[in-house]
Amino acid sequence: MTERSTWHSRFARAMPATRESRIIAVNALVGSVGTGMFLAGSALYFTRFGGLTETQLGVGLAIAGVVGLLTAVPIGRLADRFGPRNMLLVVCVWRAVGYLAYLNVHGFNEFVVTASLLFVMDRAGQPLNQALVGRLITGTERNRTMGFIRALRNLGFTVGFSVAGIALTTDSPTLFRWLFIGNAISFMFVFACITMLPNAGPAGSADKAGTKDGGKSGKSGGTVVPPIRDWRFVAATAANGVLFLHDAILITVLPLWVAEHTSSPVWMITVLVTTNTLITVIGQVRVTRHIDNMATARRATNRSSVLLTLSCLAFALSGVLGSPGWTAVALMAALLLLTVAELLHSASSWEISFALSPEAAQGRYLSFFNTGFSAAEIAGPAVVLWLLSQAGPAGWLFLAGAFPLAAGLSWVGTRPRPADTAVEAGAADPAGAGAAPVPVPAEAGS
Repeated sequence: MTERSTWHSRFARAMPATRESRIIAVNALVGSVGTGMFLAGSALYFTRFGGLTETQLGVGLAIAGVVGLLTAVPIGRLADRFGPRNMLLVVCVWRAVGYLAYLNVHGFNEFVVTASLLFVMDRAGQPLNQALVGRLITGTERNRTMGFIRALRNLGFTVGFSVAGIALTTDSPTLFRWLFIGNAISFMFVFACITMLPNAGPAGSADKAGTKDGGKSGKSGGTVVPPIRDWRFVAATAANGVLFLHDAILITVLPLWVAEHTSSPVWMITVLVTTNTLITVIGQVRVTRHIDNMATARRATNRSSVLLTLSCLAFALSGVLGSPGWTAVALMAALLLLTVAELLHSASSWEISFALSPEAAQGRYLSFFNTGFSAAEIAGPAVVLWLLSQAGPAGWLFLAGAFPLAAGLSWVGTRPRPADTAVEAGAADPAGAGAAPVPVPAEAGS
């Protein structure tokens, strides 16, 4: 084999394996470039040209975030009925129109109404995309595709932020508006790509009776227990929300902590964020290779919680060191621990949410699971910043204790059911009762 053919072989193995996964990965990249452009310039646009104060902007986004949180599961239910692909087409058009509508917003009331309507579909996009992956892709390629999505989103955000820098330096309202237009165009591109995917249709008759277990699993189209009534799923969702505080730490807390509470130079913020982005782009897909069933997902969650705890301790140390050099070392150690924990938790959360979601109700279950992330995104920065403002470096110690507790709660929600244990025991000794061998069921989602 020639060196060129070897390189082509390695490149092919590094890419998504199916046509569907490649299209979804490209969508993630293009969509995140547009979103990155918008996020980088939206706050300045609304406060400089949209007639909003910083406080009004924060309150308006919080209200819209709550609306998106409350409507996520109903949108997921529609995806179960009409198919995630069809709902994503609606989401793309809705979001494109919504971001263009922002250009005509002036004042608090108009902003709240527009943002709330937009967040109905904004918050639904991620779980619907995951549901689409679950319908079209199976086996190890499913989590691998989710890894590509996350890695390419990080890359796309970076590109979008860089493009938005042009508008930020010129302070031109016209260039700011083009960031909104560019974001809308990106969603229409995603719309066009989604039409190229096969229409998997509804997951099944999610509300019909007919399974022997009362339809709790939904695997055969039986009556599905709503996610809010599945206490195991609720526990896993709550744990996921706490663990997702790493996102709030990275995006909101880290810059303020470095600038206001450490002796490190401010440029260290750029170094830390860039390092996180590079490691995520390079490492996320690799991490997913080792998390392909519930058992490996539970172990990854536990390891993630330990790393997050150590990261918090390193952040606390950075707040008491007087030397800028040693402070930078502590911050880099904290960032590396946080990043690896982030990779492990993201991969394990995909496997857990897929495994615990009935096939006939995957849309609403994944949407409910995503509320843990949404809640952490809405309340996380305020909670962590308040804790640090009150306790200083010691605040990190309180936060460090929350992650092992979340891992314990996740274990409660994801541990094998007693029925599964009984079946496994029967399979281990099928002759014990004189019965035919009982096959051991594969772990959910594997």
